[in-house]
Amino acid sequence: MKTIPIALIFIIITSPALAQSDTNWPVYLGDNGRRHYSDLDEITRENVTQLEVAWVYNSGDLRGSRSTMYTSPLVINRVLYGLSPLLDAFALDAATGEELWRFEPGLRGAAQRGLMWWERNGNKRLFYTAGHTLFALDPSNGTPILSFGNNGQLDLTPNINRTGNISVTVPGIVFENTLILGFSTAEDSSAFPGSIRAFSALDGDLVWQFDTIPAPDSPGSDTWADGSLASAGGANVWTGMTLDEERGLLFAPTGSATPDFYGANRLGDNLYANCLLAIDARTGQLEWHFQVVRHDLWDRDNPSPPTLVQLNRGGRTIDAVALTTKSGHLYVFDRETGESIYPITEVPQLPSSLPGESPAPSQPMSSIAFSRQVFEITERNEQAQRFVAEQIEGWDLRPGAPPRVGTVLLQPWYDGGAEWGGSAFDPASNNLILNANDVPGILELKEVPAGFSSYGIYAQHCGGCHGLTLQGTETAPSLLDVRNRLSTEEISQIIRGGSGRMPGFPQFDEIERRALMRYISSPEPSVDAPTTNVTYALGGYIYLRDHEGLPGNTPPWGTLNSIDLNTGEIAWAVPFGNYLSHPNLGFGAVNYGGPVVTASGLIFIGATPDKMFRAYDTRSGDILWEAELSAAGFSTPVTYGVNGKQFVVIAAGGGRTGPPSGAEYIAFSLP
Repeated sequence: MKTIPIALIFIIITSPALAQSDTNWPVYLGDNGRRHYSDLDEITRENVTQLEVAWVYNSGDLRGSRSTMYTSPLVINRVLYGLSPLLDAFALDAATGEELWRFEPGLRGAAQRGLMWWERNGNKRLFYTAGHTLFALDPSNGTPILSFGNNGQLDLTPNINRTGNISVTVPGIVFENTLILGFSTAEDSSAFPGSIRAFSALDGDLVWQFDTIPAPDSPGSDTWADGSLASAGGANVWTGMTLDEERGLLFAPTGSATPDFYGANRLGDNLYANCLLAIDARTGQLEWHFQVVRHDLWDRDNPSPPTLVQLNRGGRTIDAVALTTKSGHLYVFDRETGESIYPITEVPQLPSSLPGESPAPSQPMSSIAFSRQVFEITERNEQAQRFVAEQIEGWDLRPGAPPRVGTVLLQPWYDGGAEWGGSAFDPASNNLILNANDVPGILELKEVPAGFSSYGIYAQHCGGCHGLTLQGTETAPSLLDVRNRLSTEEISQIIRGGSGRMPGFPQFDEIERRALMRYISSPEPSVDAPTTNVTYALGGYIYLRDHEGLPGNTPPWGTLNSIDLNTGEIAWAVPFGNYLSHPNLGFGAVNYGGPVVTASGLIFIGATPDKMFRAYDTRSGDILWEAELSAAGFSTPVTYGVNGKQFVVIAAGGGRTGPPSGAEYIAFSLP
């Protein structure tokens, strides 16, 4: 680990006289309510066209050919704190982009959407996670806080006998003297059971824990078939949480139970998977919950932190919490009672053709949908329509169809609907602003025969060269630390195409490739017993494309939306973004990253693969300004003020959907 401190003098930066005209962005997504909102108003509808680049900071090396960078930085007392693609932390002068210090832990990099700031009684700490490690830094110089955890680091891996990996890819909640975190895990039988944990911001000790998969005989356990809890996994909070600070109430959206797509070994509704949980942030006690999807078979995990909102009903103001979902539905609840603000209908479910599978009899469905629920084949041109029609022949096109051996059309696809960028709240109108995807996915299950194992695939094809325990031989190097050296995408590419003396394995299907990656990615490789029964696995996360690689349904394919929370009506929806291959279609595109709303009536958002950064009018959805970035801004921007001057900054990391990768943070301001 290497720390590179640079001499800092904070006397001017923290001067109370100057701080009066400064505006911070001190919390991920603006505040613990995850409102994505700023009361800054120097940049207006009238002058936004004058925005120009104020500074550009290159944060460092990329992490492979498909490098990404999702970080939404923090800005506190004129200092901007961010992360590079390799997850080096850095501090910049927020007015000039000049580097103040840099912390290089020597990582290979991973997904990470932001950082956490803690401050009490004059003590300040900067926290962020990289994989399963939590780092605590001194924000004045970037050196580790040695009294925290193990010399400034805390291993977040649960003390449970599972082989799956965990990582924390989104900032947690900082509340009083605790850091409240969830985690990401695998989506198969190796997954860790989910939990929400509060750690001391002082020393890293565990303060409380809420298990999102209940123990036997505890509340919620009756929603699982007998014996299934022993091997249950998932139901984890991977996407971040929201806090009502006044009430001390934490809102946590949970993911799916594992394995995805085939639930014969986890029959029942599977609480507390696919839920919005309201938890006492001081004790970890559950106050109320709502399950959005029962016995999830479609990977419909809740994708983003909920948003604290207010709305008017019958002459009174209601404090509410809004949850957007991958299915393209909006749920809004009274924060204290969990009562739904809008009607929810029970929709009967179709039966499954898979042995032993039993879908929930019905699913709760909100009356508000912001993505289409029914597939309509593309009409872009005759060739595109014919190409897609030939693909879908024989598929199950029924809305809500359960997985099967063969192909089901999933509308909208795995990434939503809503995605991890989340939604913004405009208090001037009580409108919710969110970007959404609106393309279909291919849900194809394949049969995994009895006798299959991850170790078996590795031993048969790789063990002779790399050793059966990844230790390496005279012929090939050790793979024990391969995840520290190569990204998931790079490993997958080498498996397909080979590298050096190693031949590729293009004949592997997605199931075999994933099994091989699972074994070589394990921190402690172990022999998994061959399966004794036939199981089923997804053939790959793929959306339906036409002959030119564009979505196979009618547009729009990505939208920016404004929903009036007082009425539940969609105030406006506009096509959002373009593809680099077809830059002028105006049909929208699959997008990642969220919006920011300002008091002057502007929406700032990147998120689209065309590399554009745009400002929209909150009243109409009209584009008022746009600028091309060096790489797509698949991150949520921030806005802040220094000495009365407003800046807007976005991380341009690209990489995700094919456009170029980047490592630049780009700041815009008025001349």
